[in-house]
Amino acid sequence: MKTYKTLLSLLLCLTTAAAFSQKLDQSRPKLFAGYPETIQLSKNILQNTLNAAEGEEVIVAFTSNFRFKGMVISNQKKYDNLQSVIIKSPAFGNAVFQLSRIVNEDKTISYAGRIINPNAFDGYEIKKDQNNNYSFIKFETAKILQDCSY
Repeated sequence: MKTYKTLLSLLLCLTTAAAFSQKLDQSRPKLFAGYPETIQLSKNILQNTLNAAEGEEVIVAFTSNFRFKGMVISNQKKYDNLQSVIIKSPAFGNAVFQLSRIVNEDKTISYAGRIINPNAFDGYEIKKDQNNNYSFIKFETAKILQDCSY
């Protein structure tokens, strides 16, 4: 009998936790609901973003109707082959745009980054296709970020 009570208690806890986590996801705002699932990115825009100075207010125009305005909170060249810039935007609920430029061993340049707000439902991640073109791909933050609030 004690085993059944323990199993029932465990099942109840798991059901409650699952219901609670689903409720959290639905209450998060969709910051990028008005924007497409995929946005083509210009390598020039990415490179120019890396020229922004720390403390500078910038506007990164990904498209004519998607402009990320914010303050450069960090721009560091960690190694000869890695530079990262972080821009925080009050216009998108203090979402952070993180962009890194990597110089590969063959001297080609790659970019990686995200726009993310842990309190939002959605964000964007930079992806490169087989033709070396870059795009923002929309994602759900719950699939990327682990909830550590419990």
